[in-house]
Amino acid sequence: MEQRDDGMSRATHAATPFEASGIHLGQRIRSFRRMKGLSIIEVAERTGMSKSFLSRFERDIAQASVASLLRICDAIGIRPGELFESPEASYVPAGCGTPISLGGEGMREFIVGGAGSEHLMALYSEIEPGGGSGSEPYSLEAAADLVHIKSGRLSITIGEQVYLLSSGDTLTFSPRLPHSWVNPSDDEPCTALWVIVPPPGTSRG
Repeated sequence: MEQRDDGMSRATHAATPFEASGIHLGQRIRSFRRMKGLSIIEVAERTGMSKSFLSRFERDIAQASVASLLRICDAIGIRPGELFESPEASYVPAGCGTPISLGGEGMREFIVGGAGSEHLMALYSEIEPGGGSGSEPYSLEAAADLVHIKSGRLSITIGEQVYLLSSGDTLTFSPRLPHSWVNPSDDEPCTALWVIVPPPGTSRG
């Protein structure tokens, strides 16, 4: 397999075990780099790699060779094994959450915090007009569910109680109670942040 000077393989490759298991090395490298207060230019100078390659690698659209990955880790000042451990801090830039499907209709969801954590799960939802969890109420084996509305409106039914939330509103409730939710608008999307403590063992929706 031919190698390019920037450390990226030219040929198409089969998924590595880390790619297959959903570990995004580039995103983790970016989180560690920013935690260390380093710019891409500084890492490029220390590794001899191009800024453009490092940028593509951090967005998980370019693959680094093992040797290149080791050089990047050394430049940042981390052990390679740290990439596969649950980090003490996790930085997720806007628009860079991991897509996930937990059921529901007319919506997209992204994990923005707590991936692999046993303590909490944070989700960012983009809910189309009329979209939501579906008509059938559900419950979760978790201690608490918090939802904060970033924009638009969301109607949440918990038992017999209906809460109509608008931008800036926050609701905390027991997810063990049967509940459902829907964007009641005819034309306005809703964006919401959910925090579930601890992560449920069953899926939503």
